[in-house]
Amino acid sequence: MEKNRSVRGTPTEAGGGRFRKQGWRRYFSRKWFLLVLLTSFLLVAGGCSVIMVSAKAMPLDRLNQIDVASTVYDAKGNAVAKLGSTNKEYVEMKDVKSRELIEKTFIAVEDRRFYEHHGVDFRSLIRAAVVNLREGRKAQGGGTITMQVARNVILENKNKTYVRKLEEVAVAWNLERKYSKEEILEAYLNFIYFGNDVQGIQMASKIYFGKDLTQERLEPQEAALLAALPKAPSAYNPYLHQEKAKERRDLVLGLMADQGVISHAEEKKYRGMELGVDRKYLRKYTKQERYTPYKHYLMEEAEELFGISEAELATGGYKVYTHMVPQAQRAMEKAFDNDALFQNQKELDGGATMVNPRTGGLVAIAGGREYKGQGYMLRSKEEDRQPGSAIKPITVYAPAVQEKGYDEYTPVPDPPGFHIDDWKPKNYQDRYFGRVPLKEVLAKSLNVATAWLLKNEVGLDTAADYATRMGLELKEKDRSSYAALALGGLTEGVNTVEMAQAYSAFANHGKMTEAHAIKKITTASGDREWLAEESIEKDQRVLTKKTAWYLTRMMHYNVRQGTAANAALPDGRDVAGKTGTTQDSKEAWFVGYTKEYVMSAMVFNQKDGSVKLSGGEYPAKIFRAVMSEALRGTPVSRFANPGVPEPEPPFQLKPVKLSGSYDRQEQAVRLKWNDYADRLKYRVERSENGENWQVIGETREGSFTDGSIQLPRPGEGDDPLDRIFGGKKKTYTYRVIAIDTEENEEAEPSNTVTLELRPPKQKPEEPGNPEGGDEGGPGGDDGGDQLGDPLGDQTGDRPGDQTGDRPGDQTGDQTGNDQSGDDDPFFPDGGDREAGGGN
Repeated sequence: MEKNRSVRGTPTEAGGGRFRKQGWRRYFSRKWFLLVLLTSFLLVAGGCSVIMVSAKAMPLDRLNQIDVASTVYDAKGNAVAKLGSTNKEYVEMKDVKSRELIEKTFIAVEDRRFYEHHGVDFRSLIRAAVVNLREGRKAQGGGTITMQVARNVILENKNKTYVRKLEEVAVAWNLERKYSKEEILEAYLNFIYFGNDVQGIQMASKIYFGKDLTQERLEPQEAALLAALPKAPSAYNPYLHQEKAKERRDLVLGLMADQGVISHAEEKKYRGMELGVDRKYLRKYTKQERYTPYKHYLMEEAEELFGISEAELATGGYKVYTHMVPQAQRAMEKAFDNDALFQNQKELDGGATMVNPRTGGLVAIAGGREYKGQGYMLRSKEEDRQPGSAIKPITVYAPAVQEKGYDEYTPVPDPPGFHIDDWKPKNYQDRYFGRVPLKEVLAKSLNVATAWLLKNEVGLDTAADYATRMGLELKEKDRSSYAALALGGLTEGVNTVEMAQAYSAFANHGKMTEAHAIKKITTASGDREWLAEESIEKDQRVLTKKTAWYLTRMMHYNVRQGTAANAALPDGRDVAGKTGTTQDSKEAWFVGYTKEYVMSAMVFNQKDGSVKLSGGEYPAKIFRAVMSEALRGTPVSRFANPGVPEPEPPFQLKPVKLSGSYDRQEQAVRLKWNDYADRLKYRVERSENGENWQVIGETREGSFTDGSIQLPRPGEGDDPLDRIFGGKKKTYTYRVIAIDTEENEEAEPSNTVTLELRPPKQKPEEPGNPEGGDEGGPGGDDGGDQLGDPLGDQTGDRPGDQTGDRPGDQTGDQTGNDQSGDDDPFFPDGGDREAGGGN
């Protein structure tokens, strides 16, 4: 008995006993794990049930009442346009001639087990979940046609989350219980997005093939193309990307053959056929509305910035807040519809973009002269347009100012015969200009001087760095090419959005924000939003304030007196900008700005076009037309210095402006002139006959006193009347020559000043004054009476006139022409008016 108790009481000491868990480990048993798993399952199931039960849905038979289009808001928050709902036409599948072909084709592509599942294909869901976990992202959705109807048409929740996926599942089950497969498929085909702002199979058939499905049958290759589009309407747009569209169509033909919709022999036959689309159908069946180019651009941007596809945006009921200014957008569209601006030249097309330099917001954008909708190229965004000389301020002039201290006055050589290896640039004017100030290099768009500046001052690496920091994408070949960086001959070119963005740095005191159309996007319920400021580069300091201001000054001069004169606005507001023309007149540019907006305009010759182009003609005039209308009704604006030192004009040696007067008390002539530089000295010369000039002194001051003059004595001469009237006179003429002490160069002589000096008039002899007292003794001339004035005037107040008011007028005592000096900029207070003169 004792032994048995010992075994039961101390199992650790018994050979066949089990160890008892000690401490916290004794709480974790098999039952505990089963309880935790069951509880977790119930919580998840309960949560999913709540989500699925609470999922909001609309009855399928009310789909025609749903407005699934997204709304576009302008810069002020006003609703101005719709996306996706403007081109749709509901069709009942029972009326469709090619119903069987269409339904089987879409099922083969989108949901081959459509007739086997009950709204949810768990195989596809599990496969998609595995792929998503493996790739760490939502690579696949695993949705069925029924789930797509739930997601795209019925559900209000547009967030890409697993919660929404559960809601889709719930709504799909409910749809399958309430509606037939045929009804669900009809809803799908009528609301799916086919690109080019078109929803539904009926309208898609019309804009691509010109066929009304209730009247005509689709061919298998046509059905295949329509089924190919919903996956990525923009990428496979047959009007813009024919090769990609054909590849995708042929892939669908293969799926159709695999699913028995067509035979493999037919597949091979249809692969060899063309797409069969025609833009005349697009023009015929789509509605032409305002702001179409802007909508086109923002739909592409929404996918680039936020991953919201064109199809989602067109059918998701989103609210899209933009930077669009309707007045500017209308002006842009009007200009590109105006054949007169293109002189009725059918070979010409182009694009343009306007941005707000302070926000980077895209204010307006042009589609092109032929643009009618998303089935057309958005010319303003085409990347293959070389910028020509419009690149010069970015790659050459800005770095010359910022890195090398240049300003508008800095001389730049424009030498004949200049070359870099085998490349010999030429000026448009077919001549050379020697040493030219930088602002003239820009205003004349001198290629040789620009190439010299790039080669000898800026350098390729610096030029490429400035282009990159201002948003231009360069190929490696461009980075090592003087022609590309000096004259804009880039390998692949740029577009008008990129050029407007780059110039916004000049207009915004050196800061640049990435150009973008969208401010934010929100769901219809407002439960989620996407902000552009979280996805773009903003307020980047790409230039100093000084550099931006100096380039603005030079480009403002270019509009006033250079190649861009046609861009000047009729209201007189300040405009700055640069023209550009590529080789053989293939493209021409003007990129310019006011204080409010930056706009880049580009015109090009289409294939085989031969219209002679220049940036100062078509693009500059388009800028003027659009900007004038966009700014109509706004105050006239001026550019303002942001607080940097103004560039100082270089020293120019020029004649001084001379004036002179006689000092009666000192009996000397006092000369004055404008001393306009510290580097000058002045040589003073005198002549008694206006020809034989003698040097009487040299000074660095702006004044000189000639005390060596001799007054004629009373009574000199043989005429007895001279003794009484003092008629003998002496004439002195003066001039001053400025000398540059640094360059040892002399300016032209100044104007001349002539003084006629007469002896004092003798007074009748009086007691105590037998000699007349002409030296100011008792009874003598004190400088203020009528008899003792050595300059011989009649009043004794001022020399040389009859009233004593001003010199050199009616008596001719002084021969100078410049009598008042009122317009003398160096003497703003009028200067010395007593003996001013000039010739």
